[in-house]
Order: sequence, then structure tokens, then C-alpha cells
Amino acid sequence: MLTYNNYKISSAELELLEAVREEAKQARSMPKIDVFKACELVQLDMELLTPELLSIFVRSLPQAFGRSTHFFPTGTLELSRDEKWLISLVSAISRADYDSVHFLIKTGIKPIHQKPCQSIALHLWKITA
Repeated sequence: MLTYNNYKISSAELELLEAVREEAKQARSMPKIDVFKACELVQLDMELLTPELLSIFVRSLPQAFGRSTHFFPTGTLELSRDEKWLISLVSAISRADYDSVHFLIKTGIKPIHQKPCQSIALHLWKITA
């Protein structure tokens, strides 16, 4: 277990965090993706690889949150609010803790985007498999 500003994360979560940070860095130079379009992409292509799935999800988050997202550069020893949220979400999905998944979606995502965002998020189990 590693500790980032009093938030403990496992080595698997650290690996995910670094992958998310790398995707977020790449996403800065790419267009944002509409949440509903992202949901369609994920539903249509069940064979999406982890980096593609992460890219789609990260690029749709600003619209889902209704604000800009903040991800630190790889190797940074602190966590942003968005990074904590995403790690908590993927961790809850990997534990099949759907009450926590629902809570995180409900408290973090704009109401209009909650259903498609939850649909995309549930595909994130592939990351932890």
C-alpha cells in the first residue's frame, strides 16, 4: 500500500492511476467525446483494449462532470479529486460493489449523464481483470 496525501492505494490502483494520467496527457491534444457517443462506442466495440477504453472514458469526463478535469502528470505523489474519484470507481467495480459505483456516479456526474456514464464505467472491469 502506498499513501498519496493520506489516501492509501494498492499497487494495482497505482498502475491504473499512472495509466489514467498517461491517457489524460494524450487526451489534452484530442477532442473531447460526448458522453452519449462514448457510451455508443463502448457498447458497439466490446473488444476495446484498456488504453482505448480509458481514453474514451477520460475524454468524456469533462462533459459528465460539467467542468474541466484535473489529472496530475505521471509520477506525481499526490492525488487530485478526479483521480481519487476514478480510482474509487474502478476499485468499487472490481469488487462488484455496485452500491458504491451508484453512489460515486450519483454524486460526481451530472444527472443527464449518469446513466450513460455508469454504462461506460461498468466496462472498466476489463481494466482490473
